[in-house]
Amino acid sequence: MIHYIRNLRIRLKLYILIGVALLGMLIIGGMSFGLMSRLNEKTNDISTSWLPSVDTGRDMAATLSNVRLNELGYLTAISDEVESSSLQYLEKEKEEMTTLLAKYESLIDEEEKGFYNSALNFWTQYCQADEELITLAKQGKTEEARAILEGECVELYNSLNSAFNDIITYNTQGSTEETAQSASLYKKATLILTAIIVAIILVGVFFSFIIIRLIKLPISEIENAATKMAQGDLDIEISYTSRDELGVLSDQMRKLVRRLQLIIDDENKFLAKMAAGDFTVDSVCEEEYTGGFHPLLVSFRSIAAKLNDTLLQISESSTQVANGSEQVSSGAQALSQGATEQASSVEELAATINEISDKVNQNAENARQANTMANSVSVEMNTSNQKMQEMIQAMNDISGTSNEIGKIIKTIEDIAFQTNILALNAAVEAARAGSAGKGFAVVADEVRNLASKSAEASKSTSALIENSLKAVENGTQIADDTAQSLLEAVDGVSEMTGIIGQISEASSNQAAAISQITMGIDQISSVVQTNSATAQESAAASEELSNQSQLMKNLVKKFKLKSGFVSR
Repeated sequence: MIHYIRNLRIRLKLYILIGVALLGMLIIGGMSFGLMSRLNEKTNDISTSWLPSVDTGRDMAATLSNVRLNELGYLTAISDEVESSSLQYLEKEKEEMTTLLAKYESLIDEEEKGFYNSALNFWTQYCQADEELITLAKQGKTEEARAILEGECVELYNSLNSAFNDIITYNTQGSTEETAQSASLYKKATLILTAIIVAIILVGVFFSFIIIRLIKLPISEIENAATKMAQGDLDIEISYTSRDELGVLSDQMRKLVRRLQLIIDDENKFLAKMAAGDFTVDSVCEEEYTGGFHPLLVSFRSIAAKLNDTLLQISESSTQVANGSEQVSSGAQALSQGATEQASSVEELAATINEISDKVNQNAENARQANTMANSVSVEMNTSNQKMQEMIQAMNDISGTSNEIGKIIKTIEDIAFQTNILALNAAVEAARAGSAGKGFAVVADEVRNLASKSAEASKSTSALIENSLKAVENGTQIADDTAQSLLEAVDGVSEMTGIIGQISEASSNQAAAISQITMGIDQISSVVQTNSATAQESAAASEELSNQSQLMKNLVKKFKLKSGFVSR
């Protein structure tokens, strides 16, 4: 894998690093979304199925008690108005019971059909007994009606209460199990999410280390090579090889160094032979003088040819040259030779610096583009973190609402407690009244039972709300942990942006330094050209001293010349 990444373009390496960060964000976000969705499903199931069934069962039990109270009121009515009112309320409670049974039927599944059928069967029998009781009461058979109320109706009442309690117990247990499953799902998802985050962090660190190292090492190696070249040291070895931009730059640097070494060695030999008086010398590596180096070869050949022609002419006209031309000619040759060497070195160095300047400018532009991309990723991660904070605020609102519901449940408990006290007082007053308060005692007993059931219901509801509050708190903690992970990821991307910015600034500084070096070389080239012009003037002056021909002829014999040499 490292070898594969090594050969990728720098832009693709940075894309890989950014892609790993984005993939990690997507995986973490997806896992978080999935967890919240499943927890939401569990909560919805509790709130739309189990709890409504529990409430409906309790409402049916309360309605059944109201039916009993109204039946008793009907049988013990002391006036036609009270009797009519009790009968009217009795019919209304029976309709309410029918509505509640239909509502429960819409909430049940196949497992609960047995509870529903049992309750419906007992309620049908109770309605039949109630109709018979009312009929007897209307016929004036109060004792027979009371016997049904205290006999068959009591048995059916107990059976219905038992059926309703079974419904309440079943749905309460289902709600508890569903809550336990939600807690188990939360723990399991937390472990999985933690493992994924750790794995993504390790992968990100691994890729960051590899990519930064693959970029930093070749840049350092090329920088050292350029520094040595600027100091005139061509004993350079660049070991980095790759198909990316730095690999291409390394290859070109190696080719440049090899070509410079061959050309400089060829020029040294060229000049050494010319210095030894051999003007028949020529290049042994002509194929290396390409592009900007070719004029250098042409210049050397032109110098050799012109010197050869000049010396031939001097030899032919040596009898006409004065003795003083030797000193002038020697000085002109030395000055010309030095100017030529300087010109060749300056041209070579200028060409090298220009090529390096182009490469450094290109690297600076690539670094600026990478810095822009890293800044864009940082902005996107900040946006994701802001969305996570909004989700945390929404969960806090849910928790606040649940607390308000808890206050309402507390109020219901207080009402149930007060109702129970009133029922006890009513029972005491009924006992004082003796046989005349017997019916009122039954009513007080039913009211006390209703108060007890209301208190139990409020306690159960309060426990369920507390469980919901704990689940919301756990969800809030998960969201906080996820937000913290996003903040750490934002810090990592910001740090990476700073490193890339430093690389861009260093490349820009290198480009500016190379520009200053190029200006200095141009100034040196101007001076060298002036020196070359001076050498040419000196050579012209030596021609005027042609009266020293004999001395010149003796000197010319020391040189190895080509007869009839033609300049190229």
